[in-house]
Amino acid sequence: MQSQQMQQILDVAGDLFFEYGFWNAKVSDIAARSEISTASIYKAFESKDALFRAVLARGLNQLKLLTKPLPEEENPVSRLMQASQRYQDLCASPLLRDLIRAPIEHNSIPLTFRRSMCRQIRAALEGICMPPLQACGEAGLLDPSRLKDAFRLLSAYIEHQTLWYGLLVSPTGRNPVKDDQVAQEAVRITLSAYPPRQDEASAPFDGDAQSVVGIPLRSHRAPKD
Repeated sequence: MQSQQMQQILDVAGDLFFEYGFWNAKVSDIAARSEISTASIYKAFESKDALFRAVLARGLNQLKLLTKPLPEEENPVSRLMQASQRYQDLCASPLLRDLIRAPIEHNSIPLTFRRSMCRQIRAALEGICMPPLQACGEAGLLDPSRLKDAFRLLSAYIEHQTLWYGLLVSPTGRNPVKDDQVAQEAVRITLSAYPPRQDEASAPFDGDAQSVVGIPLRSHRAPKD
């Protein structure tokens, strides 16, 4: 089978799997929309399960491309703000929501595959935020011994506001949460929660660092259905 045909199958299969769920998406419908015979699909993929895993594997590759490092900002807090915004955008994206939701809905996926998916997703998201967090630690804006804790707090806040509400509270809602201050608040909370020790603190940064740390925490209400 040609590469273009393979991509067409994966595109259509991903749309149907994520829209209707594994059990309701039919290989015959995937074949019809792809304009490829059902027999050709089963020749390329030994089963519907194998096709589903191929769709998830391609989604993971897409996630890795989206989390590649960007050109570095000189100011470490600006770098952290940029990373937090990228993290929020990914959490609000259908791609990440589908990658997390799909194995939950189709629990016959092998446990080893699900664990591998979780590790790859977490590593991709961690790759966005850990370098700027480390830069903040080196600049004396964050306790360098608490970088892992800082990442957990930063990611938990962003995911709570953008990802988990849509998955657990309103799973049928496909529209991403639009809130420009979520990433900013996540940075402010993280830098405030893990300040540098007195012997490691540097002179205060001008501009972004001071404005982010000085933002008062506002109450955040979950979006209405």
